[in-house]
Amino acid sequence: MGIHGILGMGNSRLAGRILPAFFMFCISTLPLHAQTISAGTALKIGTGAGLTTDNGMSVTSGGILDVQGTLILKKNLMNMNSSASNLGTGLIELSGSDAQTISGQNIIQDLRVNNPAGVGLSGDTWVNGVLRLKNGVISLGSSNLMLGPAASDSGGAASSMVEVTGTGQFRKEFTSTPVFPKSFTFPVGDTSGTPEYSPVAVNFTSGTFSSGNYLGVTLKNLPDPDPDIATGDYLSRYWTLNSSGISATISCGLTFTFTDADINGSRLNLYCLKTSPSLETFNAASGNQLTGTVSGFSRFTGADAALQGNFKAFLQGPYDSAANQMNKTLATTLALGDRADLTKFPSNQPYNGSPWFYTGTESVVSLPSNVVDWVLVDLRQGTAPANADSASTFARRAGFLLQDGTIVDLDGTSPLKFYHATLTHNLYPVIRHRNHMAVMAMNSVTKDGTGSFTYDYSTGTSKVWGGATGVKQIDLNPSRWGMIAADANADNNVWNNDYTNFYVPTFFLGGQYRPADFNLDANVWNNDYTNFYVPNFFISNPLP
Repeated sequence: MGIHGILGMGNSRLAGRILPAFFMFCISTLPLHAQTISAGTALKIGTGAGLTTDNGMSVTSGGILDVQGTLILKKNLMNMNSSASNLGTGLIELSGSDAQTISGQNIIQDLRVNNPAGVGLSGDTWVNGVLRLKNGVISLGSSNLMLGPAASDSGGAASSMVEVTGTGQFRKEFTSTPVFPKSFTFPVGDTSGTPEYSPVAVNFTSGTFSSGNYLGVTLKNLPDPDPDIATGDYLSRYWTLNSSGISATISCGLTFTFTDADINGSRLNLYCLKTSPSLETFNAASGNQLTGTVSGFSRFTGADAALQGNFKAFLQGPYDSAANQMNKTLATTLALGDRADLTKFPSNQPYNGSPWFYTGTESVVSLPSNVVDWVLVDLRQGTAPANADSASTFARRAGFLLQDGTIVDLDGTSPLKFYHATLTHNLYPVIRHRNHMAVMAMNSVTKDGTGSFTYDYSTGTSKVWGGATGVKQIDLNPSRWGMIAADANADNNVWNNDYTNFYVPTFFLGGQYRPADFNLDANVWNNDYTNFYVPNFFISNPLP
């Protein structure tokens, strides 16, 4: 049977490498050298029994390891079964002096790590009871560590944590019963350079949890990948949370802990930010913690406050009521090029001159589809729209206006992102265009379910400052209002100077990007004057 020695009650020692078909240990402790459980054989450690090996434990395909008591390994645990193997309802401890590895697909009841040299995973591991981080770091690499719905963990420090800097996730499954709160703290961190403990605490107060659900965590000891966030005041650390089987109306409180070494700039200016796929600002940092209550998961970090705007507006000039959208003639007629060349559609934002003097560096090397033109969005704030004047502007950004009225960032799809933007009062965005009168929101703009500040300026005169002098109806079905055309000098008035200083000198110019091209067809012709300047003459709606 390959057994070298006799099992007894004293100090007997089993030094064999192959166990028979069934062998059960019922004594308190039995030292064991390197052991292989071959196909068709089983090793069962009974309840109350303990087994220690100075080496490792290897379970070949078809072998069974059933730990009801305690198994203490000084070397590696290798499971070569092709599917996940349940290793029993007892405790497995890794307490060697050299780094150890758990390989294969393993289902463990209680797992204790007591090895300062650390433990690595090579294959997914499930823990259904208690994960006991007594001493040492579990490094996941590309493998996942899953805690079952009834599982818990203990420990948590730079010397006893789970390193999740690879693609493998530390996952927690929550009970599917509708009982709240559902709370858990992920004892995670990294060992790049000086080991740093940066746990994530979660507290669900609503949501629907299906069987097999999980919330998974990874992190990087690096600035957020969005280069616009990693300027000013920010953390050189971000966390990524991914969920599966968690749906419906989610409300989850998050707490991220960072270290002093992560801080770039001033701690006083840090906020908890969700950075992908939407940009959302939560609470200001308190000590070394970031907090926020979220309705979804993605990437999180700490940085200057930021927000995302999901705005919609139409221009009167290029609007086609037959198609119920704006034309994109300007963008498709002119080649993309530098804004200084008026025969080109500008590749860089065109609001650097008077009257905007915007210094942003937004530019593209290719034009997204369905672009009508560049727009400039100012974010103003105040206790009421009347006091949201130009002095209250706290952020600006240029973006693209699409045919369906949506205003998007430079990728042509995502809402407009505003970085380093701290909102302290009600939000009243202003939409500006080169030759249409600007519009300002008449109502305070609030977040939608994705965390974006959302506002549609096109649904009626009550949506804009000045009412009927702020927008003009451009379609009956659907009922739609648009920004007023023929404001060539962008002073929010359609007066003589728009005609004299802009239309007259450029009349009959074709194939150019000109302020007097009110319908955006790349030509300054009679229809710009007849259809837009004349009917809009003397409309005035100065903003606060």
